[in-house]
Parts: sequence; C-alpha cells; structure tokens
Amino acid sequence: MIDALKKHLALALLATIGLCGSALAAEPVKVKFAAGPTGTTWYAYAGALRGEMLERLPAGSSVDIQGTPMAIANTQLLAARRADIGLIFPPVAAWAQQPFGPFKRKIDNVRGLVGGLDQYYQRITVQNDSPIHSLADIREKKLAVRIGTGPQGSLNEYIAKLILEANGLSYEAIESFGGSISKSSLSILQDQFGDRQIDMIIGITTAGHPNTAQLSITPGQRFLDLSDEAIAYLEKFGFVRATMPAGMFEKQAEPVRGVGFVTSLYANDQMPEDEAYAITKAVMEGRASLQRSFGSMKGWTAEGSFEPANLAAPLHPGAAKYYREVGLLE
Repeated sequence: MIDALKKHLALALLATIGLCGSALAAEPVKVKFAAGPTGTTWYAYAGALRGEMLERLPAGSSVDIQGTPMAIANTQLLAARRADIGLIFPPVAAWAQQPFGPFKRKIDNVRGLVGGLDQYYQRITVQNDSPIHSLADIREKKLAVRIGTGPQGSLNEYIAKLILEANGLSYEAIESFGGSISKSSLSILQDQFGDRQIDMIIGITTAGHPNTAQLSITPGQRFLDLSDEAIAYLEKFGFVRATMPAGMFEKQAEPVRGVGFVTSLYANDQMPEDEAYAITKAVMEGRASLQRSFGSMKGWTAEGSFEPANLAAPLHPGAAKYYREVGLLE
C-alpha cells in the first residue's frame, strides 16, 4: 500500500513538472517586425515570414509588421528597441558599427538571426528610347536628367547618392545641369517614370521585384551597367561585385554589371535567447516554403544563413544555439 502511494505521488510529481515545462515552452512570443514600405518585396517577405513564424511559434504569439523606409531605418529601430526583429542589408549593418554614412553614432546592439535570404542588385533604369547609355553621359554632356530614388533614409536613396559619387556626380551637380532628384516611394516613382515626369530610377532590385517587373512591361525600361571604376568605388562601402543575369526581367536581353548584397534578418540584443532561438528555428524550418513563394530566395542556403559575410554583425546567442543544435555550427 505504501509502495503504491509512493508510486502515485512520484507520478503526480512528474506530471506536475511536465506541465510546468510545457507551460514554459508554450510561452507566447510577441515581436514587432521592422519590414519595409507597403508594396515592396520586403513587405511581402515580412508577411510570408510572419506566416511561417506563427505556424511554429507557441499559441498566442504575435508578429506585428511595421512599414518602414527599409534597411537604414530598420537598423535604427532595432538599436532604439522600437522593433524586436527587422530586415537589414549587411553593408548597412556594417556601417552602423563603424559608424559611417547615414549613422552618426555607433550602433553595436544589433544581432544576426538568419542571413542570405536573397540576392539584390543595384538598379539604374531609363526609358527604352532614352539617349542616356551610361552615367558618364550625364557628367560629360551635362544632361538635365530627372532622377527618381527612394525615400530619404532608405538604402534606395543612399545607394543612389553613392552611385552618383562613384561616377563623379552629386545631387548638386545634377541640379546644376538643370536636372532634379525625386525621393519618393516606389509606387510614386513608377507612375512618374511611366508618365515621363522622371527620366531615370536609381535604387535596388531583386528577381521578381514587383515594381521593377511592372516597369519592364509598361512603359518599358533599359538597365545601365556600372563601370569597373564605379564598382571598385562601391566595394569600399561593403558592396560586392555582382552581375544581374540576363532575362531576370521581361525584355532584358543582356546581363547587367554592377554590385550586389543580400537581405538578412536581425534582432536587437535584448531579445531573450529562447525567443531568438524560436524565431530562427521557425524561419529555418519554413525555408523550403518561402523559397517556393519567392524566386528571389532560391539561392538561400542553410549554411549561408549564419555566414559572417551575410550578417556583418554578431550572431544572436539564441540563433547560434539553433544552428549548433542542427549541426550547422560547431
């Protein structure tokens, strides 16, 4: 009788411990996700990533997507702890730690979760019948070109500034030739380009980018290469030499030489280790599904997800725990 009672109490104790453990494991994860402007690839990424997270995170979890001006703003939001996770380009993460360019103070509290989600390229496009065949034409002929780029604070806008500098130009020089710089959302730039209110768009793109794809159809566009000298200049700022393959967009018959970079997912350093682990695990387990949804993610590999070059920031301990657990990281 006494032995039976002891056995019953032991089983009850184990059940209680199990329930406590389950309750702890099922603690909801609630995060604010710094994405990008509505209508962009990053905003679509965030929606799909949110779906994969909620499918695998504990019941009651929430992922609140924030529309932002993209990488530079997202870095600042994470640093200020106004967002918990966010999409950032590695060159921007590196600039923040120096600090350099748009960052006036050092930011060292951003941590990597998942790197190398896709491949981006610089985008310099003009209408098909434009007389401009290179950025050197603008400088040499002092052409009055109306250039459109992303909102102030976006990487679209900042890379436009760097690309002009790499070609011996500046916003001031463009305006002195009678041209202009329009810093607007991609949807506005698309309308302006179609209505010939602007002559050129400088920014970034990836395979399947809806804005770039639409402009390839209506009104039609032609991509400009970067010179070797311009590429070398941009490499100093963390970009890498990359060639946009021919046929990535409709009627794009030739490859486009230039620079590239990837999209990666980050968190701030105050995110608890168990939450960073759970988010990293959810995203990585949803990788195949995400790649089916986005052709731009076809090159994303498990090994590349924690590669230092694809993060340019320390790996979050919770993410490192996941990669070690699955045998990817020693």
